[in-house]
Amino acid sequence: MKNITILFFLLVIPFSVFANAETKSKEMCECLKNAKTSQSESDKKKCLTLREKHVKALKKGSKHHESYLKSLNLCEQELAGIPQVDSNLTLEEKTKVVCDCMKNASNQNRMGCFKLQSDYAKTISDLEEKKAFNIKSQSCGE
Repeated sequence: MKNITILFFLLVIPFSVFANAETKSKEMCECLKNAKTSQSESDKKKCLTLREKHVKALKKGSKHHESYLKSLNLCEQELAGIPQVDSNLTLEEKTKVVCDCMKNASNQNRMGCFKLQSDYAKTISDLEEKKAFNIKSQSCGE
């Protein structure tokens, strides 16, 4: 009976912490959405306070914290209007997505396009292809 109890805790606790990271990232995303549409400075400060609380609870640097950051990154990209990375695209399609992002982005959102460019470059394993992608996608932002 004692072994079953220990096994139960070993299985349930990690799952609940992971679920907690997912719940926290959704909570933070909602906060960011509200702050984006709100004119109130206090709504924006709430998100900063909430993020600090989440980082402390998830223990910065842990796997759960990393999961939280990944989910939050997707939310922030969505809020900025930056398309999601699709690693199945061809080199030309990836270049087009980055170039379209650069053409349509305001100055504030261009940083998201640079991140998109970097994320797509990470999906290319062939060094020559990666080099070609970087050259083509950098020239479209000028």
